[in-house]
Amino acid sequence: MLHEEYSEMGTVHRSWVVCWLLWGIGPLALGLGVFGIFLPLVPTTPFVLLATGCYMRSSPRMHHWLVSSPMLGPVITTWQAKRGLTLRTKVTTLVLVWLMLGSAALWLVENQIMQYGLVILALVKTIVLARLRTVQST
Repeated sequence: MLHEEYSEMGTVHRSWVVCWLLWGIGPLALGLGVFGIFLPLVPTTPFVLLATGCYMRSSPRMHHWLVSSPMLGPVITTWQAKRGLTLRTKVTTLVLVWLMLGSAALWLVENQIMQYGLVILALVKTIVLARLRTVQST
């Protein structure tokens, strides 16, 4: 199964060593991406896209599972097809970032420098999201 053709996005890598390496990196990247959903200090999108790429070249079954997931699948397929994010995805992400980091800065962190750091991090995430291309939902 590791060396079968995968017609949707490309082919599985020919080297079994590379396949196993990619298959090992995939769950780690996906775990960090999912962790980033709940902890705004960790970027979600790059890790999920890395996992998608790893699975695409190592395990068609895992790639299909990830792309078919109700929560991450639409974002991944939109990114792969259009190289951008929908307005809904951007707004949802920004609301979560500002809620999580803003509430942490207001109520969880007493150090003023840390509070400023959290606000600066939220601003950086906002700028990065704003610079990404906005596409129509599919």
